[in-house]
Amino acid sequence: MRHVMGVSWPRSGHHMLVRLLQLYFGPAFHYCEFHVGHPDHPDIKRCCREAPCRHRDRIHFTKNHDFDLALPQIPGQPYIIQYRDFAHSTVSEFETFVRAGGEDSAESFRRHVSEKFGRYRDFMAKWVEADFAHGQLLLRYDAVLADPQAALDRAVRLFEPGAEPDAARLAHAVANVDGQKIERREVTLLPRSGVHADRDLRDFRYYDPALFDRIAALRLSRAEVLQALPPGREPDEARMLDWQGYESVERLRRDLLGRRRFRYMFSRFFR
Repeated sequence: MRHVMGVSWPRSGHHMLVRLLQLYFGPAFHYCEFHVGHPDHPDIKRCCREAPCRHRDRIHFTKNHDFDLALPQIPGQPYIIQYRDFAHSTVSEFETFVRAGGEDSAESFRRHVSEKFGRYRDFMAKWVEADFAHGQLLLRYDAVLADPQAALDRAVRLFEPGAEPDAARLAHAVANVDGQKIERREVTLLPRSGVHADRDLRDFRYYDPALFDRIAALRLSRAEVLQALPPGREPDEARMLDWQGYESVERLRRDLLGRRRFRYMFSRFFR
């Protein structure tokens, strides 16, 4: 079994995939969660925090969210790249934020969306849309849910190239994998629930069709919007999301200059 590097946008099914692989391969499969640093191999006491893994002869799969976008893209090294549409991932990540003590309000959710979008856009550009992704195993979360056995089959083939996956073991793993649900600071474990459908965004407590239309239209990062404004000026969260929907900083600034109440502020700082 060869070593595979896992790169995933948060809340894109990485731990579900790990549990599926553990069920399929059994105790011979060893995993290390880079950000926590606890390898499950009995002879390895701590994560080496290197990429590729220093223990790749014994650790088969590693996790990395590439928070700083510094993880190397190594030619010849197999990767599993996991991602999810932004709306579903940010709702799920907001639930973990709330569980960790973050403010649970509609305003807090809008700010969370605004702050996360820029990094999501950059992660997708580096790992999903770039040429490097060609030839790597890309697993989109909703596609995995739609056909988990096919997704697990593809992953198994990456770890054991040339071997034919065992269909019965694949089916058993998919039917018996543990799940979990995180909502309103509560984590509900779902033992042997199998791979189950994604949550309906309309059930989210702050769901609003207009808000989620704005989320789907985001283009600019929060930092880019602030670059278009006079120093010290920051809009409310609803307006921030609207302005993040502009195609460029230049277009946003041009439109703001056309509004009388912004013209004086801009004249003082942008000449």
